[in-house]
Amino acid sequence: MTAREKRTKTKYEKKNGLTREERPRRRPTARQRRTRRIRSLLLGIFLGLCICLLIFSVWKLASILLGYQSGEKEYKELRQYVLEEPESPDAVLDGMSGEEEDGGEASVPMTRIDLDSLKALNSDAVGWIEIPDTAISYPLVHTTDNTFYLTHTFLKETNRSGSIFIENLNSADFTDLHTIIYGHNMKNGSMFAGLKEYDTQSYFEAHPYVYVDLADGSHCYQIFSCHEAAETDITYTIGYQANDTYASFLESLKSASLYDTGVDVSTDDSVITLSTCTKNGESRFVVHAKKLY
Repeated sequence: MTAREKRTKTKYEKKNGLTREERPRRRPTARQRRTRRIRSLLLGIFLGLCICLLIFSVWKLASILLGYQSGEKEYKELRQYVLEEPESPDAVLDGMSGEEEDGGEASVPMTRIDLDSLKALNSDAVGWIEIPDTAISYPLVHTTDNTFYLTHTFLKETNRSGSIFIENLNSADFTDLHTIIYGHNMKNGSMFAGLKEYDTQSYFEAHPYVYVDLADGSHCYQIFSCHEAAETDITYTIGYQANDTYASFLESLKSASLYDTGVDVSTDDSVITLSTCTKNGESRFVVHAKKLY
């Protein structure tokens, strides 16, 4: 006799003379069938929602990546209008000093970029901004609306990369004592994403200058402060005159720096602020630089 045959009989087997396998199966009741249909329906809806969410996520990611590629392709093509690499500021300043000694007017003519061609593509173009040996090398635009170039490229194509643009309340020719320049912190490292690298002093020491090319010539700015700032910070105030208020403003920028750059700044200097969002979007990362020429 097998072990199975030796097992103790259940009450059902004793009463009916049938094994568990031989007993007749009960047909599910209407309530059970309804419950099963509801469960199947809910499971189908859940799986459908999961599939839809997956498809949406893939589409969203693909659209973001395509947007990155489209923006980068446009700006890469625009770099053909940068005709020369920036000169060393020491060499330029030495040359300017020589001109002044000879009685000539110190000036740096526009030779680095083809501004006329850029303006032909977009009348809002005012110049070019570059930090050598970094990814920051883009055309500069200025308009009356600070929101437009948050979502449009230089060629005015809708794109989350946006453009590098000047505060609309600033003068487009950088004649204000304080000029603000905005750019997105893109996840692929484009636009002003590289500014966050200035949170370390070694990066500042390797990239201390910002070049801005305008209609009146090439200009070089020396970085003197780098830090995070709230959107309501004094960093975003403009319209200064060369007085004690401006001196106090410059001191606040310098004292906020994450480290001592060793660069002095005074009311004789005009300055620029490069601004981008941080990863959490709750604050901004800003880089301040004073004009050398």
